[in-house]
This record gives sequence, C-alpha cells and structure tokens, in this order.
Amino acid sequence: MILRPKISVIITNYNYEEYVGHAIESVLSQTRLPDEIIVVDDGSTDSSRDIIRSYGERVQAVFQSNQGIKSVTNTAYGRTTGEIVMYLDSDDSFYPMAVERVEKAFGPGIVKVQFDLDVVDERGRRLGRRMPDFSHRTVTEAEVAREFNETGTYRWPVTSGNAYSRGFLKQVMPINSPVSLDGVLNTIAPLYGGIATISDPQGQYRVHQRNNSRMNSSGKVAFIPDFASRIRYRKQEFDILREHAARLGHELPSGDLLDNELVFVNYRIMARKLSREDESDRNRSLFDLGAKGIIAIGRGRFRWSVALKHVIWISSMTLLPAWLVRRLIEIRFSRTQWWSNVRGRLGGLSCG
Repeated sequence: MILRPKISVIITNYNYEEYVGHAIESVLSQTRLPDEIIVVDDGSTDSSRDIIRSYGERVQAVFQSNQGIKSVTNTAYGRTTGEIVMYLDSDDSFYPMAVERVEKAFGPGIVKVQFDLDVVDERGRRLGRRMPDFSHRTVTEAEVAREFNETGTYRWPVTSGNAYSRGFLKQVMPINSPVSLDGVLNTIAPLYGGIATISDPQGQYRVHQRNNSRMNSSGKVAFIPDFASRIRYRKQEFDILREHAARLGHELPSGDLLDNELVFVNYRIMARKLSREDESDRNRSLFDLGAKGIIAIGRGRFRWSVALKHVIWISSMTLLPAWLVRRLIEIRFSRTQWWSNVRGRLGGLSCG
C-alpha cells in the first residue's frame, strides 16, 4: 500500500465576495481532493463570510479581524497539518488537476513545487499571457539550482502557483516578511532543497483593479505601481535571504542581486524616468542599468520573440525622453483594463 501525503490548501480572503466562491469551488473540484481546505478571512466587510459559511464542514473557516496579508498567511499556516501546503489567493483559482500534479511532482529533497498560471481579467477571460511563463522549455530541478547559485535568484510565480513541503516551512515559519509571505518563501526556498517546476498552467491568476499589486502605500488603486516601494521591499527580501544563507553556510553571489532580476532592473529604470526612485539607487548610471537589463534578458532563455520585446522595452525606457517614457508606462500598466473594456463593449455589441 502506497501512503499518500496529506495535502493542505489555504485560501486567503479579504473583501473578494465576487471571487472567493469560485476559488473554493476550484479546490473542491480537484481530481485529487486536498485533505484539508482552510479559508482564512481577514476581516471582510462585504458578504465574503456568508459565502464561506455556506460551504459548511467542507472547509475549515477562520474569521479574524483585519490584520493584513502578513498576518493572515502566518495564521493560516498555523492551522495546517499537511505534509504539502498550497496557498491560493481568493481572486485566483486552480485547474482540476492542480493538486494531483503537485503531489506527483514532489519527491525526496524537494521543498517546493511551482507551476505556471494563466492570466485572466476580472471576468475570468484569458488574456493570452502566463505568469511567470515556463511555456518555452522544460525547467529542471538542476537548472533552477544552477541559476540560483549563479545569480541568487530564479524565476518563480506569484502566491497561487506554489506548493511547499512542511519540512521546509517548519524550518522557516513564522516569517516577518516585508509584504506577502510568498516573496520571502520563494526567495529562500533553494537554500533548503530542490525546486520542481510544472511547465503547463495549473490555475489562473486574475488581474483586476483591486489586486494587491495595484495598491500604493496609501491603499489606493494606482495603475502605475509605486516602483520605489517595490524595490525597497525586494531589497528587504534579499536581506532575509542573506541571513538564511549565512545561517546555513551557503555562499551567495557577490554584487547587487536585484541586477539579476529583469523585473527589478525595469522598475529601477522606470522609477528614474518618473523621478520616483528609491534614494539608494540614485548613484546608479541609467546606461549601467540598461546594460544589466540586457544581460538579464540573455540569461533568461526567453523565446526569441519575447526576448526581442524585452530588449525593445529596456532600450526604449533607457533612451527615450522622460515624457514619452511616462506615456508608455501608463499604457503598459493599464493595458489589461483597457483590453477588458474593449472586449466588454464588443461583447455588448454582438448581443445587441
């Protein structure tokens, strides 16, 4: 008889009454049902709690006062008993075989299984993108380890695209993360063991106006992200990485690890052009940042068409005047909402 590992799925929610039911249903519809489904509501003021209660004993409901994402993820973990723990944001969802595929991907020495997510709009319509997009190649455990040892980082998905071993979590939890738990967990995971990657999507990541990533430091929706804050948070996550590496006797690459992450090279360039950069970045040359971006693109092993788009974007951000860069940034970070509105209008016309 083969013993199956116990699997816990945690769904975290705050005022997502329009989405939380869909997230719960996606977990209850798995081909391999989790052994426990824990739904933590962080003080919602809409009808979320009534929706969660409607599932009765099929889920373990935890209702707490509003304490923020850092608290809710630690609270949720404390309720789990599974050997594998999966987090699902309540505005995202899993495809039916997600838990089954994750279970099969775990093996000796694996501390995390990660997978692609299809990007959808607020109505669940696919936008033709993946997060983070492993579609062009098979990513092996050895390749992730090599990339991490060379750069101090690797490509990983947002919260809903990760599953962690309890052995790993027991060593590092609770975590005092600068923002959400997944940033730190994904950053330090390669120090503790292997990372297995499922290249095809096992769920959906929903982009809408109330995503946490769209909120500025005042809690208001901002189409242009607060790049400086994101850079500061990422630096804090790398500080935590260095602490864990020192504790484990693991030598990290020298230099600024943010230079190895294309996203954050982009953020630094855009922050400079918008005159909103982090104070500690003011001594960086714009052309040096642009060069670091090109190097990161080459290291990323993108499809040639994707790599070309990245090169064009980095070059444009570096060379074009600030007023034009601002306009391009506005277009880029509002394109999902714009395209969703266009599709809604076209759908309305076809029904008229």
